[in-house]
Amino acid sequence: MKRYLRKIKYELICLLAKPKEIPSFFDKGTWKNNCSVFNLFADTGVNLVSDLNLTDMKIFGNSYKSWIMEHDFFTKYTFNNKKLKPAYFNVADVKVPYEASRLQHLQKQNISVFFNKANKTDNSLLNLEVDKFPLIYWNSPMDVAIRTINLIIHRQFVANKMNKSIILNNSEEQLDTYISQHYQYVKDNLENEGNVVGNHYLVELSCMLFYLANYENDNYTDDLAFVISELSNELARQFNKEGTNFEGSSHYAAFATEALILCKLSLKDIGGFASLADLLDSLIIKNKRFLSLLIIENELSQIGDNDSGRIFYFAFNEDKPLHMSWLIKLIDSFKISDNLSDKAQKKQIKIKKDLPDFTKLTSAKHPDIKVFSQEYQAYAYVEFGIYIWRNEKEYFSIRCGPIGQHGIGGHSHYDQLSIECFSNNEWVARDPGTGTYTDNIQKRNNFRSMQYHWGPNIDLNLRKEDEFDCFKLNNIGNGEALLFDKKNFVGVADFEGSKIYRKLSINDGIITVEDFSILENLERYETWGEMRKGIKVEFSEGYKRLS
Repeated sequence: MKRYLRKIKYELICLLAKPKEIPSFFDKGTWKNNCSVFNLFADTGVNLVSDLNLTDMKIFGNSYKSWIMEHDFFTKYTFNNKKLKPAYFNVADVKVPYEASRLQHLQKQNISVFFNKANKTDNSLLNLEVDKFPLIYWNSPMDVAIRTINLIIHRQFVANKMNKSIILNNSEEQLDTYISQHYQYVKDNLENEGNVVGNHYLVELSCMLFYLANYENDNYTDDLAFVISELSNELARQFNKEGTNFEGSSHYAAFATEALILCKLSLKDIGGFASLADLLDSLIIKNKRFLSLLIIENELSQIGDNDSGRIFYFAFNEDKPLHMSWLIKLIDSFKISDNLSDKAQKKQIKIKKDLPDFTKLTSAKHPDIKVFSQEYQAYAYVEFGIYIWRNEKEYFSIRCGPIGQHGIGGHSHYDQLSIECFSNNEWVARDPGTGTYTDNIQKRNNFRSMQYHWGPNIDLNLRKEDEFDCFKLNNIGNGEALLFDKKNFVGVADFEGSKIYRKLSINDGIITVEDFSILENLERYETWGEMRKGIKVEFSEGYKRLS
């Protein structure tokens, strides 16, 4: 009954909500002809350009032959031009047309000019008829913001007469009008209210700053003051003191870092605001260090959600969606001084708190894991909630810490005390990824569940979560590390009122894993995932890519 009442309430809110409007009146900006982002593309070496296939475009790994779609071609469901519901109760995935609406393929098409890429080009993909965009392309402000970013990048290629794609006949006047209309839409629909103000707002602010770096308008001074103030506030709120992102997701951390890079390049063209520029550099370096530790065999570990979202799409390979070494190389190309980062993070963090009497608890000792054949180091990210032991080729981590988004957990999983392990050139235990979002709630909740992660082996029969709960965690509390050093770890997490402890010990490269609780149905794993590439149940190699 409660679920049906929530649905009725939701339907009424959707019915009465003011629809988003495409602006008819807006201030047309004057092109500045700045070039920091264009130079980033021009100076990029081929080592970052991994996929320049222009014969088709791909949406979440599947080929498609049109820029313009108002449907989810995975399910053949069409989102018609009426007022749309944001996410819930859709029988299809609204992120599919949203992904097409970003126009991120423009980056690959235009940058190919620098490399004289010999492709058989599908001309239908090079001439973009923006007048045929469906209403759904204007439904999500963040996606409009990403499209605006890509339109401005395209405008820079046009200004340098090096474009391959055609939009509005590449008339500079028409492009400036169209881009300014997009800017006004983003400005009018900022996602800065609600239970969670997160990556959407950060990307929208980065879009506005990027626009102001490339255009002068009548409201330039006021708009710039607003963006600088809001961006400063959001950086303090969305990033922890250790530099990690508050979403609690490794791939959203990478996405947020791309937004920081765009802001850095925009400020370079605008000039001034040295303290904000230094803060951006510091956060970029800290996240580079953090993400580097989670990259194994060029693939970024999928802690929390991964929707495969990108800003710098030119270096992203749809055929290898977990490959993220390009982002590290991109950051390295800026040669940002590491002296700006928090030196305390380079020091070995050690934790020692009171431990329970394990002899009074039910225990489950899992099979030992031979991990390290060479010297390794230990790293702690307490605010993000992950502890890592690794060397160049061997990796072990455990998730234990705060729920992302300050406890809401919109992009977090039921992965407290869950481990990942890569050793002897193979995965022993691996995070499952994300699967999908709102088009299949059961699949969504499966990939978030304890059953899909290598945490404690226990059936807790947690409360069932429905459509309204698919972007929050209701049945779990924060984890806490009680002991951490190079050879030991003890962490505790609250699973719907029941505390479970996990103890790790490392001796001669062998890791012993033990669980403890007052609960009597705690069980051991007979084997890890050595024979299944580390997969416990299912694996998703990026958004909607199920294997």
